[in-house]
Amino acid sequence: MRVSQLRRPIVAAAAGVTRSTISPTLRHVQDVFAQLRIGSGAGATNAVVEGRRHASVKSQGAYRLRDSSTIPKKLGAKKSGDSYVITGNIIYKQRGTIWHPGENCGIGRDHTIFALASGYVKYYRDPAKHPKRQYIGVVFNKDDKLPYPANAMRKRKLNMVAVPVPPPQAQPALSASGIPNQVVRQGLGRKPNPRDERIIKLVPDSYAYREENWRLGTLIRTEKRKMGSRRVAMKHRRRKAKAIGLEMRTMREDKIARRKEALDAQRAAKMKKMREYRERMKKEKEAAGAVPAGGVPPTTPTPSPPSAEA
Repeated sequence: MRVSQLRRPIVAAAAGVTRSTISPTLRHVQDVFAQLRIGSGAGATNAVVEGRRHASVKSQGAYRLRDSSTIPKKLGAKKSGDSYVITGNIIYKQRGTIWHPGENCGIGRDHTIFALASGYVKYYRDPAKHPKRQYIGVVFNKDDKLPYPANAMRKRKLNMVAVPVPPPQAQPALSASGIPNQVVRQGLGRKPNPRDERIIKLVPDSYAYREENWRLGTLIRTEKRKMGSRRVAMKHRRRKAKAIGLEMRTMREDKIARRKEALDAQRAAKMKKMREYRERMKKEKEAAGAVPAGGVPPTTPTPSPPSAEA
């Protein structure tokens, strides 16, 4: 305790003593010191003597007030075990794969696990897949437990079970009327693209040909959905332009090759005609210039005039 802090209360006490009586008694002095509470105990503190100090500067520490301007992430479980969900319901939101998608569940690009079918949520582990991973699945019956046994029958909605699909029966090449059951049309060019191949089948109980509906759907080329990133979209565009360029180059090379084959065929036919003409002229010269061994050229027999018969 400072001397300056102790000086004022002692002076005030002494002044009170002197003002009360000129010759203070011992009892009066004891009462004054009792009011000051001096000597009452080592642990006691006197607010009058020591004074009361208040903090003039805020204590230096962490800022404990929560920032309310941030957007809450709202992570964690949205559906508990045995809760009923429908297709598309979010079951768990997380950062990273704390939980993995199991039976009838999918995972988004932000690691959100959602339901792929209507049913009841199950949290479980599957040591057969991974010894430490934990999975979230959806079952159709609330009493079922995951994981299913390895050789158990596959459970599907509407009480459907997996059945073997019989292989399609082989059709004969010709129908009962003697015309082919299907006609295959190839694409153009020396090396046609397999996607340009078209299979037209004979309509039952008719003489008309028709293409199947699912094959007609494959003829429509839809553009793929562009991703959110501009860089990825440019990558797809460059890949598409490169594929178109390669296709055009193949068509151009095919056209040049067919033109070259036609020119070679014309040249070969012309050379064949010239060769045949030369061989014919050579034979005619040999026939005209042939001389016998005696040195006398052969004489052409003159035809005798026809005689008149009486």
